[in-house]
Amino acid sequence: MQKMREKSLDDNFVHLHMHTEYSLLDGINQVSKIPTHISSLGQKAVAITDHGNVSGSYRFYKECKAAGVKPIIGMEAYYTVEDRKVREKDDLGESYYHLVLIAMNNVGLKNLYKLSTYAYTEGMYRKPRIDDDLIGQYSEGIIATTACLGSRISQLILKDKVKEAEYVLDHHRNLFDKRLLIELQLHDDPEQKKVNQVLLNLAKEKQMSMILTNDCHYTSESDKNFHEIALCMQTKTTLSNEKRFSFGDIDVHVAHHDWMWNKAQAIGIPYDAVSNTRQLANMVDSDDYFSDKKNRYPKYNSLKYAKNSWDELEYLCKQKLFQKMGEMPSQVYRDRIDKELSTIKKMGFSDYLLIVADFLDGAREQNVYVGPGRGSAAGSLVAYALDITKVDPIKYGLIFERFLNYGRAARPIIFNKEQVKYIKESSSHKNCTHKHKCDCSH
Repeated sequence: MQKMREKSLDDNFVHLHMHTEYSLLDGINQVSKIPTHISSLGQKAVAITDHGNVSGSYRFYKECKAAGVKPIIGMEAYYTVEDRKVREKDDLGESYYHLVLIAMNNVGLKNLYKLSTYAYTEGMYRKPRIDDDLIGQYSEGIIATTACLGSRISQLILKDKVKEAEYVLDHHRNLFDKRLLIELQLHDDPEQKKVNQVLLNLAKEKQMSMILTNDCHYTSESDKNFHEIALCMQTKTTLSNEKRFSFGDIDVHVAHHDWMWNKAQAIGIPYDAVSNTRQLANMVDSDDYFSDKKNRYPKYNSLKYAKNSWDELEYLCKQKLFQKMGEMPSQVYRDRIDKELSTIKKMGFSDYLLIVADFLDGAREQNVYVGPGRGSAAGSLVAYALDITKVDPIKYGLIFERFLNYGRAARPIIFNKEQVKYIKESSSHKNCTHKHKCDCSH
């Protein structure tokens, strides 16, 4: 039974509508903790969809990567049917509606940034709003969903204007080049049930895909009261006020697969809405996120001991450190090298260090003097183990964080331009065996 459950958790559900602390005084999911919680549920991916902004996107991306969870970056945008610059309420007496947008790749992510920026700088009226004009310009690489009861479609359905709701659905489907999904939610609420039934009928009629969400505002069921306190702070009231804004009995925690599916069955939602969350997650190329910001160092292709650069680096470092010591390194050295390797892995510099080591080995083979090391690189035990430097940083009390610091996210610098130029000019490269695309003139 346990194995069956693990399979379902792993394969069949992804939370695609989630608010974090970046949905100020509304979501209380913590970006630093959500990926670990998702992993504990056996789920492999999760989305962030904060209200009107993508401010937490990069931090969320890094935390997910560190936890081995696929990050899906999105935003629950504030949408207006009027011109975003118009400061008036519309025909339903509303100034904005909700619309969930999810970036499929780096192009979509950049467009989310643009939409959020223009919403604040041009569309601010009670909330930062986008309109059809902005969506028309910046919808590439973005998947949209019909969102919650706060959407234009839901509000029209609640007012028994189903034909108008169908028109908006078709309109948004055209805006996003059919990259629009119908979103169903589980809340035990008469209005939600009414909206769900109409959306189910429209999905069947128009052969549109559906997804199921829980509009997660807090992590565990026990966090509900903390969320109510946050809402009180937002609306400047107290828990004792019976007329205060509240989510009532609605449960919007980060649930596991079985909880979602059992609730869905009880209200007649088909399993496709559950499994489609995984399909949508598979459409997202999260490795492409921030690709224009990542380091452009070449890949190390001379792998001898492992199938990837990280494992190769770990093996070589520990092997060579053992050889330098002539015996098993003390616990101080073992702890230090594990700590450094962990930071290097998180920041993606495994290939870089292997290539630098290869570069220096090639220079020494041709009797090019390269020196014992320079600057902050001397603080790295990994660099010492690989013979990039000749200085034992533990013996001389040197600090690794000056070389590479995960919190600072700065790139490591081992050579300066003059040193690279000297090595290139001092070597004929006749016997160069480098298999990577290095900055050599051979």
